[in-house]
Amino acid sequence: MTIEGNVRDLRRKRITFASMIAVLLLVSVCICGCTTPSAEDSDETVGMSETAGMKEEIGRIISQDTYQFSSWGMMARDTDSGEVLLSLNGDELFTPGSTTKVFTVATALDVLGPDYRFVTPVYKVEDNLILVASGDLAMGGRAAPGDTLEYTNMDHVDAGAFSQCILVEADPLAGLTALAEQVAASGVSAVGDVVIDTRLFRETSLMDKAIITPIVVNDNLIDVTIVPGAPGEPAKIDWRPKSSAYSLTNHVVTGSVGSEMSVLVPDYTGQQLIDVTGSIPADVGTLNLISTVLVPSSFARSLFIDALENAGVTVDAPTTGDNPDDKLPETSVYEAENEVAELTSSPFSEYAKVTLKVSQNLYADCLLGIIAAHEGYEIIAAHEGYDTVDGGLFAEGIYLESAGVNPDTLFLGDGGGSIINRISPLAGTTLAAYVAKTDNFDVLKDSMPVLGVDGTLATGAEPGDPGYGEIHAKTGTSVAEDQWNRLFVYSRGLLGYMTTENGTNVTFAIYVNNVPGLESMDDLQGVVGDVNDVAVVMYMYL
Repeated sequence: MTIEGNVRDLRRKRITFASMIAVLLLVSVCICGCTTPSAEDSDETVGMSETAGMKEEIGRIISQDTYQFSSWGMMARDTDSGEVLLSLNGDELFTPGSTTKVFTVATALDVLGPDYRFVTPVYKVEDNLILVASGDLAMGGRAAPGDTLEYTNMDHVDAGAFSQCILVEADPLAGLTALAEQVAASGVSAVGDVVIDTRLFRETSLMDKAIITPIVVNDNLIDVTIVPGAPGEPAKIDWRPKSSAYSLTNHVVTGSVGSEMSVLVPDYTGQQLIDVTGSIPADVGTLNLISTVLVPSSFARSLFIDALENAGVTVDAPTTGDNPDDKLPETSVYEAENEVAELTSSPFSEYAKVTLKVSQNLYADCLLGIIAAHEGYEIIAAHEGYDTVDGGLFAEGIYLESAGVNPDTLFLGDGGGSIINRISPLAGTTLAAYVAKTDNFDVLKDSMPVLGVDGTLATGAEPGDPGYGEIHAKTGTSVAEDQWNRLFVYSRGLLGYMTTENGTNVTFAIYVNNVPGLESMDDLQGVVGDVNDVAVVMYMYL
């Protein structure tokens, strides 16, 4: 199971099993809920000829003791006609988790277009090289055959919570390497310094510690792989990307079989040594963790200097230290005659896929800044100071109103899906139904996880199960630890599309909020499964 989204900062010093659970819980995943309906509320659940059977099946799921203090909400529409087929608390506001990303990506598809490509140039200005960040969220680091981007169903964005993530095979430094080789081929053999220009939009942070920025290399993460030795011996450690600016020190020991795991990987703040400490059981297998990069421009600069040196370009400046943005020139000098390299990305449709399939929070939040900075969006460009995430949210609001979404049916405070957001099933299905009638429909639908097939729904069904391969939905789950070390589910939700057993094209949203007192990950999986089951009931009856 993968749980994505925004994770509350537990302010713990070490990653123990308990804190890893909390982290993974705090992330956002798929389906959602509503309160156990009264007889009057049940009449709001309308369907077709087999309404009674559908209501009974859904009622059985949402009336379990687990949800005694919880709230459920859902809505299903005929995608073709727009007719509401089912509604329960459909106009009430719910914490949506990462289903928020559907709103972000739909807006970005409208503003940028699915065929949009990020173009990242490098200019030689006087004695310096300037890499002008374009908002390319992969920078060649997920490049795969066929002009696509690579992702895994347990992507490294969840490494801190799950540890058993699978790293992509692509070289995270492929884009920087390509740029460095072009610089060398242009005849440049030596430069004074290297500067990363991040003025596309103003850098900031939102609900979590990640920096929202136009420069992203390896998702601004350092992947740390730990392999246990024999009990009592040091563990083996490796990391990527490598840089001359930093190294990792290994103080991780191997514990006995079945022992507690406690590992600390500090965030990267520009220090030359990242000290990894702790203990892992001898039987844990390969452990993949991450160090979050909190100085993205300095990180990218160091890696680019290394790439330039490897390509034969001498840089007369250290790789360490802050990005020297005081050396940035006026943008008027960014002319063709000064350009010495250029990286062109895969189409934006691929970025949409990574954002939704693996629930990439950083991508979703950065998209707000990218939207605000996009030259073609004249209404934003006309407002001074809107080169920010807030500008992107402003643009998103304009788009959502044009899509027929009532502004009173939602509140959006970020792009990724933290617990500050509120979305009603009505708002979710209104947007999804609108996109279904546009040229962006296939891209949005194909970018969503598919039940039993990929992304955060990969393990939700087996071949032959009802709904397998037919339910395309963004998941959303936000979880925390309570004061008794139990799990509290802020939200579990699903927002997406399906073609039912009856051949009906359906747009649907499901949310369950405020599920307290879960004692284990199995209990959490039960909530995840119940939300999936509600979607499957829709699949079988509508």
